[in-house]
Amino acid sequence: MIPRLMCTQHPDSTVKITAQEEVDEAIQSYTMYGCDEIMSDYEGKLTPYAQPKDIVMKAKSLDIPIGEKFYVTPRIPNPRLEDFDRVSLTLEAALIANYYSYTYLGTQAVKWIILPMTETTDVIALIQRLIIRKSRVLCEEMKIPCTVMQLIPLVEDSSRLIHIHEYILSLYNILNEFDANLKDMRVFLGKSDAATKSGHIASALSIIYALQKIVEVDKELDMDIKPIIGMGSPPFRGGINNPKLVDIEVQQYMGFTTVTIQSAVRYDVTYTDYRKVQSTLLNNIGRVPRNVEPDVIKFIEDATTMYRYLVARYINMVNRYALNIPTTRDRITWKEYGRTIVLDDKMLHTPRAIVYTATWYVLGVPPLFLDADFIIEAYKKDIIDYIIKYIPYIRKEWEYEAQFYVPHIAEKRLDKEIVLKINNAMDIMGIKYEPIDLYEKLIELTPVEPHILSLAKIRGFLG
Repeated sequence: MIPRLMCTQHPDSTVKITAQEEVDEAIQSYTMYGCDEIMSDYEGKLTPYAQPKDIVMKAKSLDIPIGEKFYVTPRIPNPRLEDFDRVSLTLEAALIANYYSYTYLGTQAVKWIILPMTETTDVIALIQRLIIRKSRVLCEEMKIPCTVMQLIPLVEDSSRLIHIHEYILSLYNILNEFDANLKDMRVFLGKSDAATKSGHIASALSIIYALQKIVEVDKELDMDIKPIIGMGSPPFRGGINNPKLVDIEVQQYMGFTTVTIQSAVRYDVTYTDYRKVQSTLLNNIGRVPRNVEPDVIKFIEDATTMYRYLVARYINMVNRYALNIPTTRDRITWKEYGRTIVLDDKMLHTPRAIVYTATWYVLGVPPLFLDADFIIEAYKKDIIDYIIKYIPYIRKEWEYEAQFYVPHIAEKRLDKEIVLKINNAMDIMGIKYEPIDLYEKLIELTPVEPHILSLAKIRGFLG
């Protein structure tokens, strides 16, 4: 059975959850939030290596059928970005969890392992081979069953998402090399990092395009490929966890089999609102993806370029304010493990997606609006309707974000130019902005840093 809802450990909520609390949180996710899969996250995060095993044993003590209806899916560090010892230790953590689940329950709690920031196929091959070889040694020596743990490549870059078929084929070939005999495969499409590096329009289009390409590869390989979409609450990060946006976002990103349930939707909205999100997501699983033409790739490239030039102008200010965004999980600081935006011959260093997103809100600019230049250019070229055909709900997303847009603060903390561009784009789409009164009063306070969480509570998410 392929899980449908994956509860994650993203730091996008205003509530602090320590690594020590995450085992109990996993149980709550299975029972209260209806997730059938937990992401035990090691990417840039100080998660104890015993966590997957501890979740298994805690679930056993509560008669939760882990390995039958519920699963633990670790997200390992990428060996190209973090120390290899952390990769190896995380794989061992997954193997140990399975040893305990086989020994005490006769089930396999860990069936999949997520590889984040997948950019090259050689890393897929390396990690999948390691998983299979390590598993076989343990299974043979401990005399327990050995079902292949499958790697899930997490692709989270617009320029990579449009080549999703290459990553699927690479994984397929490696699994065949070991006679894995699998009936299905999973691939993970990440919105947040793609948006951080390319903006909302480019990242949204690339995911819509990838979902369609997966169907084509599915037919080519005669393999049931199950896409996971990783999205949060702000529209910049997909909006699919947002009670006010979920109805439109499930239409925009049709074709997913599994979807993430991140922290903010569990802790920063009412349980009634959560249940609405949960129900809407479950009712839209497995739909046919939307059709997009190959010419969308040119839009992705153009939107990316314009977004990066705009961001480059303000990146130093973003990084300065980002230092004050509170962390609500035990992640490594973004100064040690951040992100990079490539622009011409420059490397722009940025925080990870959630801190990056939260920072733009503090600056008075919802990050969705960083596509202003592309909107203006599309209008000048008379192709704005063509863009809207592919992203039909972009106007509603901008209308939603307008309540958090405070232009006089943006002008003060950034400059007048960005305000003029955003206002121009809003005029093109016929959108009026009127910030929430309390939100505007809080963001005007100097220094604003003590009020960052209060602003986030009003939004219903940190970033």
